[in-house]
Amino acid sequence: MARLTVLTLMAVTAIAACGGGNSSPVAPTPPPSSADTLKAAATAVNKLVGTAVQSRLLNGQYDAVVAREFTYITAEYEMKWNVHEPSAGFFDFAAGDAIVGYALSHGQRVKGHTFIWHGATPSWVNGLSPADFRVAFERHIRTVADHYRGRIHAWDVVNEAVADDGLSLRDTVFRQKLGDSYIADAFRIARAADPGARLFYNDYGGEGLTQKANRIYDLVRELLAAGVPIDGVGLQMHISATNRPPSTSIASNLRRFADLGLTVHVSEMDVRVNGVAGSTQMRLDAQRLAYYDVVRVCVLEPRCEALTFWGFTDAHTWISGDTPLLFDAQYAPKPAYTGVLDALRGR
Repeated sequence: MARLTVLTLMAVTAIAACGGGNSSPVAPTPPPSSADTLKAAATAVNKLVGTAVQSRLLNGQYDAVVAREFTYITAEYEMKWNVHEPSAGFFDFAAGDAIVGYALSHGQRVKGHTFIWHGATPSWVNGLSPADFRVAFERHIRTVADHYRGRIHAWDVVNEAVADDGLSLRDTVFRQKLGDSYIADAFRIARAADPGARLFYNDYGGEGLTQKANRIYDLVRELLAAGVPIDGVGLQMHISATNRPPSTSIASNLRRFADLGLTVHVSEMDVRVNGVAGSTQMRLDAQRLAYYDVVRVCVLEPRCEALTFWGFTDAHTWISGDTPLLFDAQYAPKPAYTGVLDALRGR
């Protein structure tokens, strides 16, 4: 623990010196020993701890941290439909293969992300007739699932299908051309193509007991009642340190999904801090507490199998103008890292 304290103080000093961790280089922080890693702590409590990655970054410091800290890998962008099939019938698996090969060579499991998401459909599908769209939809899932068969622990089969207001399904190209049954169909096709992979529904904004969470719950309950092969739910957990669901609400939500017999993943976690008033240290402390609280909920829930962070270094984050991750832009661990480690260890 003394070593972690030193690491944390060094990280805080580095961040404060460069105004949030994005402007000037600092001396490198010594890496934790193997016993002081997220990998070791998560394995001790039988949890997977993961990060989203980009294949082009899997070298140097980025590579070293991914290999040292994580047991579960998700492709941030490179296993989505518009990447896998940029033109009709032409499949490009190069980037996805690089990520899967990297993970397996390091003894890590892979989360496939994602078969069906309205935000990553290739442009060529938009002009298809419903009948031709059905053919492309089924071919895409079967081809991709078959390509990675035996190498994927779990798939996010359908991503973000519930509308933000929680009142209905999102009005996507899938719903317009195939009807509401596209969700069940996607799961059935994925199961037939890769019977060994676990199949998940994934969404944001449903982490606590909200109206959207209720609609997600109703959706997966209906799928189960219809005999659809769904194994779990991913709760993304893109949250703010100043506006996040209470831990009790997250815990109750996880438990009700677990009571359906489903596995739960915290699937894309990051914690924004720009809304925290006060000093850099106050932002770091608020972020540490948010990470601690969510991770602790997962640790205490037996059916929460995995925690995945949507990236790990502020040098590479989809959230512009913020510092939402566990390591600063110079790859030094932040107090958020210590918060995750403490939560995994029950401290």
